[in-house]
Amino acid sequence: METSTYTKSEGSIVSNVKAKPSTGSRLFAQLALLIFTVLLMALFLEVVLRVEFYNSKDFSMEMWKYAVRLKRPVANPQLSFTHVPNGHSFLMGVDVKINSQGLRDNEYSFQKPAGVYRIMLLGDSTTFGWGVEQRDTAAKFLERKLNLHLPPGYDKVEVLDTGVGNYDTVQEVTYYETLGRAFHPDLVVLVFFINDPEPVPKEGKGFLIDRSYLIAFATNRFDGILRRTGKRPDWKQYYASLYNDDKPGFQACKQALRSLASSAKSDGASVLVAILPELHQINGDSYPFRAAHQKIKDVLASENVPVLDLIDGLKDHGPEETLWVTPLDDHPNAKANDLVSDQLQQWVLGNAGASSQAARQ
Repeated sequence: METSTYTKSEGSIVSNVKAKPSTGSRLFAQLALLIFTVLLMALFLEVVLRVEFYNSKDFSMEMWKYAVRLKRPVANPQLSFTHVPNGHSFLMGVDVKINSQGLRDNEYSFQKPAGVYRIMLLGDSTTFGWGVEQRDTAAKFLERKLNLHLPPGYDKVEVLDTGVGNYDTVQEVTYYETLGRAFHPDLVVLVFFINDPEPVPKEGKGFLIDRSYLIAFATNRFDGILRRTGKRPDWKQYYASLYNDDKPGFQACKQALRSLASSAKSDGASVLVAILPELHQINGDSYPFRAAHQKIKDVLASENVPVLDLIDGLKDHGPEETLWVTPLDDHPNAKANDLVSDQLQQWVLGNAGASSQAARQ
């Protein structure tokens, strides 16, 4: 084999054969290349997902965007999080604006104007108006209808939407007792949903989960796989299990309802609990959670709090899917919110005067 040579100044001849890299060096180079490739692929997927979900109606990804953009943690563990004041985002195909008071609503003075009958809706994403324009929330439907047919003795009606996505009963009542009562409502309507006995969720903030579409997408899809493969209980089993008497969440839920009855009465406000059904199976007599509803009614009966079971005005208005935001997201759409507001309107017109008088006694 021929090798190249060169002559030093002393005249000696030295072979110029290149040394082979060590095994460790080769492994390090291969690992560095692998890491670079993975990071490059992750960056590519991140860009693709940001484009794909920039304007989407994917429930899981839109809920993640909602939590990241429009929620903030608070110190009170019974509240956990609130909306970011003056927040703004485009979610589920609609423009969502949060006012300076943390509500998805118009601005309202804390001091109630003379001649105004003020209603406050407490609730979760179903009350917030997930997937619908602000004008198509149950609160705004109700406000328009009541201003066309005013309760006796009043010149105007204001309906405040205080719904926050993922709130449960404990958070809704805590909101009223710490923040909402400053608006001095005449009537507090707690819109109760089937998952309200869940424990108060934690709104943690993390550097990557708050910024990476890829991590959020992978997490959401993995959760979906667990549900489809039976690694997690189906929706009927899960919701029914929340009402077991040994569940701390159910006990906390019942205590919160009792607390709301007491707090509102001390403020001179009336209370109505409107039970919103899970919209998957409501037509005919097929609803699977009537026993759960009855448990809530029993608690409220002991506190003399009236209950409006909204399933009566929602069922048998066509297939259940016609009340959903999308075929894969059963949050109430504009049609459902309109039907809800019809029932609330009838109750208010029939009870506004009597309930206000009872609350003052």
